[in-house]
Amino acid sequence: MLLLGTLQEQTSRGEERLAVPALGVKQAGVMHANDYGPAGALMLGIDLPATFDLQEKLGIGQAWQWRGGDLQPALQSGRSLLSALFAGELSHSDIDSRLWELLASMAATGERPAGAPPRWLASSCLRLQEQTLPLAELASEVGVHPVYFARAFARWMGCAPSVFRARAQLQRALPLLAKGHALADVAQRAGFADQSHLSRIARAHSGLTPARLRALLRA
Repeated sequence: MLLLGTLQEQTSRGEERLAVPALGVKQAGVMHANDYGPAGALMLGIDLPATFDLQEKLGIGQAWQWRGGDLQPALQSGRSLLSALFAGELSHSDIDSRLWELLASMAATGERPAGAPPRWLASSCLRLQEQTLPLAELASEVGVHPVYFARAFARWMGCAPSVFRARAQLQRALPLLAKGHALADVAQRAGFADQSHLSRIARAHSGLTPARLRALLRA
């Protein structure tokens, strides 16, 4: 994923010159040479298993391609992930989930699950409301690929699994805040990585700090 800067990439299949944000996909074994230009480039790369089927999982039939156009959801997801990684804000399970969701956002336009909601959706929502679980673990439990899980979940629930999970964590924190527990204790018992994680989620979803939420709930 080219986020900033320029890129010239050569393969046996051709050459691409990029000066705007773009998404690139290469199957394992595709030989390539990159020139990032005089100013360099900011890129986010994801190494997938050699067995990952681009056509089946992402609707991408070519072994090598770069895509422009309407990429804002995927690019925003990539920027957000990169920022969070640099800041050290994510747990290993959060990183795993965000990566699968990023891949899901790269899927071919219009390719969405059809028909009725999947039977596993309700139970997966309940699991996320009760526990802080990695996306890959949930997908494995219901027997689907993490990319499909993320896409289907977002279609029927209107948000990514990680967003739903964060909201559920905050919901678990509310009764603890209402009882006046210390913020560090609330964060631990509600499944947050630490108190600062609780603060970020609280501000993102309510516009209030945990301390202000606690005061409001106890008023």
